[in-house]
Amino acid sequence: MASGNRTGTASASQTTQYDSIGIKYNSMHDLPAVLPEKPSVLAALGNIKGARCLDLACGTGRYTHLLSTLGATSVTGYDISPAMIAGAQSTYPPSEYPTLSFAVADCSKPLPPQPHPYDVIFAGWFLNYAASLSQLTSMFRVIASNLAPGGRFVGITTNVLDPRMTEPKTDFYGVDVEIVEGDYVDPENGERLGIKARVVAHTQFEIRFEVYQFERGVYERAAKEAGVRLEWKVPVLPDENGGEREGEKRGEGYWDRWAERATFVIVEAVHA
Repeated sequence: MASGNRTGTASASQTTQYDSIGIKYNSMHDLPAVLPEKPSVLAALGNIKGARCLDLACGTGRYTHLLSTLGATSVTGYDISPAMIAGAQSTYPPSEYPTLSFAVADCSKPLPPQPHPYDVIFAGWFLNYAASLSQLTSMFRVIASNLAPGGRFVGITTNVLDPRMTEPKTDFYGVDVEIVEGDYVDPENGERLGIKARVVAHTQFEIRFEVYQFERGVYERAAKEAGVRLEWKVPVLPDENGGEREGEKRGEGYWDRWAERATFVIVEAVHA
């Protein structure tokens, strides 16, 4: 769940979370809980050859690089955390990856002006750091204002479709999801939006960070206000008989528990 972007004091808090984590975040990519991300993203993106792409909350650049390998002509990655951007720049130096560029920016606010809008905007774990309906709306406005006519947005976010979201997940494919606030209310108007959770990743160096899991209706209201229309896609599971790495085997039914309460959904958006 890559670094996030929020407004006001929330932004400062989020920067603190990920500045302390930095490049150690990359160790999460090997956790079983994270393995369904890549096949799900590939299925949602489809053919992006020749596309000009934007990666919001790019973290250390994992998906920024993936977009390039899929044929994007250029990919710009922004993240609010200087530590994450430093990690991305060191992993993907411009001398070796001339089509990638990274910069620090709060993606919930207007981005630096660009000469052209983007054909594809991607955001892995960005929307789930909005702490209020207005902040989520601001994020969708950034997407809408940077998306070319006929362009698409593809994002990973917390599972808005989980009817049991108020229940914690323990020993869940390498992570624990603890409930910080089971009835999280909007600090601006007191409306219940969903939950606030803490993710504990059991990597070599334990990683902890907090996220917001809003309900589906909250997302759709924010998107409508910003001028985009949403579609929801269930995750694509890896092959039950194999993982991403050569020789990695998983037994039949291995993903059943994950699929019952998936840690994320894929959200797509186009101009309304």
